[in-house]
Amino acid sequence: MNYFKEEQYFRQKLLWLVILFFPAFSLYGIYQQVIMGNIIGDKPLSDEGIITFSLIIGLGLPVLFWFMKLKLRVSSEGLHYQFFPIHIKERLIAFEDIKNYKARTYSPMKEFGGWGIRFGFDSKAYNVSGNKGLQIELTNGRKVLFGSQKHQTLAKAMKKAQNTN
Repeated sequence: MNYFKEEQYFRQKLLWLVILFFPAFSLYGIYQQVIMGNIIGDKPLSDEGIITFSLIIGLGLPVLFWFMKLKLRVSSEGLHYQFFPIHIKERLIAFEDIKNYKARTYSPMKEFGGWGIRFGFDSKAYNVSGNKGLQIELTNGRKVLFGSQKHQTLAKAMKKAQNTN
């Protein structure tokens, strides 16, 4: 039985302004070098190289970010998570591996250096947007924070699922 489900996507407007800079820059490079014949830089890429670069970075990066998502699910087993496409399969933190947890507000930049999958000395964070999440302390002493737009509901679902075992 599922007690909680949430999917989060990278849809922040400022982030997309930055991401969409890459295809715009790539198209400008193709226009200048391939169409107009103006060589770009001291050590320019070949025309085929600039087209390949544009496809990989200019098209690939926005497509990657569009489909990237954080999925969270609470079942009677524990907390299931997947940061797609980094994690192809869902992962599980079993209740027996959890010492405690709490819903909290955090500072993504100060505590973790931003959003995404972030590593610290004794902690890890999976976050997509916002500054609310569920902090889990594992029995081995490590901490994992999962960003959530419904952090209070997530904490309540964890308690309910854990108490049914």
